[in-house]
Amino acid sequence: MKIYNWRPFLERWSADWEDSAGTGEPWLGSTAVEEERIEELEERLGVALPLTYRSFLAVTDGWRAAGTDIGMLGTVEGLRWYGTPGAGTRLELAAPGALREPGARLELAVASDAEILLEPGEVNADEEWAAYLYRGRPGESGEESAEPERYESFLELMQALFREFHRNHAESPGFENATTRELDADVEEARTGCLRGDDIDGRLERLVEADRCGRSRARGLRVQVEAMLGGGPLYIRELAPLAGLEEMDPEEVAERTFRYEPSGAFGKAVATAREHARWGDTDAAWETIADAVAEWEPRGSEHIAPVGLLADPLLGPVITPERGRYILETPRGEGREEGVMESEEPGGPGEPAFDGLAWLADDGQERGSYRFLLVEDISPEDLAVRIAREPGRPVTSSAPADEREAGQAARIGWCGGDSGWSFAFVSDDMGQVGPEGQRRSEGPDRSEGLEPFPAVGPSDTARELGEIASLGTASVMVWVERGSESQEIPGTFHFSYAEDGERRYGFTVHGGDIDEWGTLPEILDPEDLFPGSEDVALDPDDEYEALDAIAEEYEVSLPQFALTQGRLHTVETRPWIAAS
Repeated sequence: MKIYNWRPFLERWSADWEDSAGTGEPWLGSTAVEEERIEELEERLGVALPLTYRSFLAVTDGWRAAGTDIGMLGTVEGLRWYGTPGAGTRLELAAPGALREPGARLELAVASDAEILLEPGEVNADEEWAAYLYRGRPGESGEESAEPERYESFLELMQALFREFHRNHAESPGFENATTRELDADVEEARTGCLRGDDIDGRLERLVEADRCGRSRARGLRVQVEAMLGGGPLYIRELAPLAGLEEMDPEEVAERTFRYEPSGAFGKAVATAREHARWGDTDAAWETIADAVAEWEPRGSEHIAPVGLLADPLLGPVITPERGRYILETPRGEGREEGVMESEEPGGPGEPAFDGLAWLADDGQERGSYRFLLVEDISPEDLAVRIAREPGRPVTSSAPADEREAGQAARIGWCGGDSGWSFAFVSDDMGQVGPEGQRRSEGPDRSEGLEPFPAVGPSDTARELGEIASLGTASVMVWVERGSESQEIPGTFHFSYAEDGERRYGFTVHGGDIDEWGTLPEILDPEDLFPGSEDVALDPDDEYEALDAIAEEYEVSLPQFALTQGRLHTVETRPWIAAS
């Protein structure tokens, strides 16, 4: 049978309490319970006690949990099955799924307004019973107290009470003892280790433990590591513990106008990365940041990571959890001289991502309409000039949507990867993504008032925007309106490929009808892609397959991060279709 060594732990608790209170009490427990008496107790109860509690009794008959709101607990006297005469009356507060009839739980004696119950119906791999701590009792009006605290074992509960003791006294003047000194040393070692990029998970564990024990310095360091490992973007609810580290204004973060501007070589790289991200090239943005991470410098001794990246609306979406870990594992600041990266993790520069096009049809995306134009071998700036409604002033600033001129405001940028394609994108449902995953309607990326897409064929248009943009190169145009089966609104999927100002081939699926022209690549046969074309609305699976086929045929992609969470340049475009 496994015997838990309680004495060092309880002696530490007693010593820490004596150091803080000076009561002259070197031991907060009592005398040990003899084995014979423990066996008699088990016989009376009709069950073998869980091992951590049994081992506890072999060291002390109860414990004065000094420094917490729990009094003497765990004595042999008063131990009984919950619901037996003299026991508490809180049976209705049992945790969901737990046994509720009298005799289902073992109630420990507690000399305070609390209850501790051990649950024999919840046994873990170590044969330990779950422990429930109820603080307070139901009020006179019958309202229930807070939900119980659940622990895997009696030992885990006692460790939690020890941490509570330390939290309760952490800010008391002169509260210093062996445990606080060890925790503070762990925090400092974790800080320097994080700057060396060494064993980030192990360092985080130490920071979490110190934070749980009330060491205030640990909280700010812990939040920085957890924020980087969680990836961006960082929203206002996570900002408080980081205030002052990056001079982040909560209002700017909430409104997504914060601009991360660190100093030195890293600051220059961040400025370059921001422009890459603004044009939709999030891979280039990340590579620029990753190459310069080692040059990042902390603002002070409590600063261990460039968390400002996560709050920047352009750069936050670039920092995935894997990339955040790469940053943490890169030696930086004072850790550069000692730290050594053992290998390049997947979060490093690596190969550029290829999002493809099919993500536009995923169920996770809101079911609205959209259109996009992809043009080969020209920059987004050049694309903006070609498609702008007013030549000479093509690109708008990042003004709110209601301050822009009315019209088709398309987001423009690089398609990403090594393709060399640029894109223009218009959507009626893809606003900014805000806190808790909710979409935000404000910002320069929202296109207002899209008119329904008309059904067109090769003779119905004079000069599509794709033809204009394809002069001297090639373009792919797609627009989608999904329609509604219940409201009998026809859906439309239009694809067109142009070269040097002329449409070469394409097709339109509209409300069950298919129209095609030119010689289509086999992979883009609309009869194969839209077998359910007789339906009024578009089938999401057909839409997905068509987008995937276009991405494969031309090796093109649209950057999901940039379009769903970034802030791209916009341009007021010419009409996408001109009637003949």
